Amino acid sequence: MSVRSQSAFLRKAGTLTVWLIIFCIYFLGVYNYVQIRNDTAVSVFLSAAYPDRKGAENILKQERKSEKPYDVCFYADAGLREISAKEGNRQAQAMTVYLKGNPAGYDWQAAALTEGDPDGCVIDGTTAWELFGNKVPGGQILFQGRTYTVRKVADWGQKILVFGAASADDTETELFYNRLFIRRRNGETEESTVNGFLMKYGLQGTVVSSTLPKNAGLAALLLLPAVLSGSLWTEISREKKNYTVKDTEYWFCNLLYSVMAGTVVWLLFTHLTWPEGWIPSRWSDFGFWKEKVNQAVAEFKLYLMLPKTVSQTEGMILGGKTVCAGGGSCFLYLLRKVYEKGYDRISDRGRRGKDFPVEQN
Repeated sequence: MSVRSQSAFLRKAGTLTVWLIIFCIYFLGVYNYVQIRNDTAVSVFLSAAYPDRKGAENILKQERKSEKPYDVCFYADAGLREISAKEGNRQAQAMTVYLKGNPAGYDWQAAALTEGDPDGCVIDGTTAWELFGNKVPGGQILFQGRTYTVRKVADWGQKILVFGAASADDTETELFYNRLFIRRRNGETEESTVNGFLMKYGLQGTVVSSTLPKNAGLAALLLLPAVLSGSLWTEISREKKNYTVKDTEYWFCNLLYSVMAGTVVWLLFTHLTWPEGWIPSRWSDFGFWKEKVNQAVAEFKLYLMLPKTVSQTEGMILGGKTVCAGGGSCFLYLLRKVYEKGYDRISDRGRRGKDFPVEQN
């Protein structure tokens, strides 16, 4: 094999290797993205007055009598506590959470607890292993002088213990719900649903949206297809200049233009929707956009600062991995393009030097 053939072979092998790395990183981002779960309910942090057990029970009882009841779940965090298995001397520490209402609003795996289950709990796999040596539901634990039965071992990445309806005879009498999860009602926006419920019972709260990790991940995954489409459009434009209207290749380039433009238009009209909250009442209100951007930034900072549920924490981790994978694959592709341009320039200079040798005296 000649030096030129060997060089060409190594360049092709390097190009294929880089493309393989790019697509592996990209599909790793896609894999992480599809694992991000959508929250089943809107997260609302309460302020000013927090309902206690009786207050939350009264709200739920009154809501069940309504013609169109809200689907809500009250949340109270009791902090890091010591728990033990009823049989044996095994002990473990876990974050303890009390729920009242529909537990599925907090997390879909908490749906193993029924709304009126005062003796059930859901724990993560690590805590179950520390207490029972296995991950089989049905074990009994001791907490605050009471016995609870494990209804489900959830696939959570955090050590957490979730209780259902806390009864009045619990040792820990002071329990206030500082957060609630509410499902959006049909035909209503998240904002209107939350505001309607809070006003109905004289509560105050702040909605903290958790769609940021998924939206950021999707934006990062769209970078590589957008850059590839731009490169393809540029190559088609460059190739089209070599032909005239009489050539078949000229019209084939126009066909490719039409297919690419049609695909973009189809994606815009079928898969992308404009959020209702970002539509101003009148288009002449230019201060609307500045206010919405400032509000989005404030909500983002608040989302990072406030405590999160298990699914929200996992969503942030998966969203971060997706952003890194999407941005990394795009950066690697752009780096390859820069390298190819530099290599082509060096090759052109080398060929010109051979075609036009310099005369020596």
